Amino acid sequence: MIPPLSLSSFAVRLTVVAASLWLALPAPAASGEDVRPLRPKLDGPWIKLAGRPDLERWATPKVEPVDFTVFRADDGRWQLIACIRHTSQPGKGRLLYRWSSPELVAPGWRADGIFLESSEALDHEEGLLQAPFHVTDGGVHHLFYNSRGAHLLTSRDGLIFTPHGDRAVFPMGRDVCILDDRARSGHWIAYYTSPEPGINPATRDHTMRARTATRLTGPWSETAHEIPPRMPPARGYTFVYAESPLVVYRSGYYYRFEQMYVFRSRDPLVWPEEPIVCLLPKMPIRLLAPEIVHHEGRDYLLAYQWLNDDERGVFLAPLAWEADAR
Repeated sequence: MIPPLSLSSFAVRLTVVAASLWLALPAPAASGEDVRPLRPKLDGPWIKLAGRPDLERWATPKVEPVDFTVFRADDGRWQLIACIRHTSQPGKGRLLYRWSSPELVAPGWRADGIFLESSEALDHEEGLLQAPFHVTDGGVHHLFYNSRGAHLLTSRDGLIFTPHGDRAVFPMGRDVCILDDRARSGHWIAYYTSPEPGINPATRDHTMRARTATRLTGPWSETAHEIPPRMPPARGYTFVYAESPLVVYRSGYYYRFEQMYVFRSRDPLVWPEEPIVCLLPKMPIRLLAPEIVHHEGRDYLLAYQWLNDDERGVFLAPLAWEADAR
């Protein structure tokens, strides 16, 4: 078993400047790139990677995994790190937990235990660790998560992580996604959920924002560019489409997921009003917090299931991309 990283309110209220000139124009495609509009579709059944964990401590019957990240460590094992909610941990009852597997497409990953708990020394809000997101650069694993802003852990092997400083690396709400856009704009782009008083009563004052940096460790832009959700508020869950943004780049276009609705654009900060597809048209919020993992030449879509009496857990399905003449 991998030893857990256990580290025993910089309340963020964003004052947002009007959109500046950074990334104001569509970025050119890379030289020789095949530029063509695509449309994603689910290309196989969902399989369950992980479910409700048996926590070493803070267990309750209601614990369940929500926002998560999946990546491959340098020893070849796949890692799944998820926020677990409804624990008995003091404060907000959320911590990070880890599973692993030798294969990506395999059910029932091994439970490796609690990965991280809130720490006053790292300026965490008590019991509030959420929404990890992994990215690599220069052979270093970077793991972002939120607790009073965007915190960062780094690792040389993808197994043992250490904090990058003892404070957030930039202010944000929650649910960060990091896009490597350096080949086109020269920047990393951080997309995240931003609850702000008065921004949009229809979505319980939730929107999305983006910051940029030339290095993952920062400094990140002081200006936060608003990318408001496009889908109408969902009944009973009005801010769901402002949560857990995901942006990927494929064949000259950017694709942004508002849960299972997908938008396409040539500009990573400007998006059309209408989605190109809904991957779960009968129940678009049944699986949430999508993430895409590319492995052995194809993409896989991952999301967590949470609704009503549905089985709780993190699920995976193959994702295909079709040519779209629109």
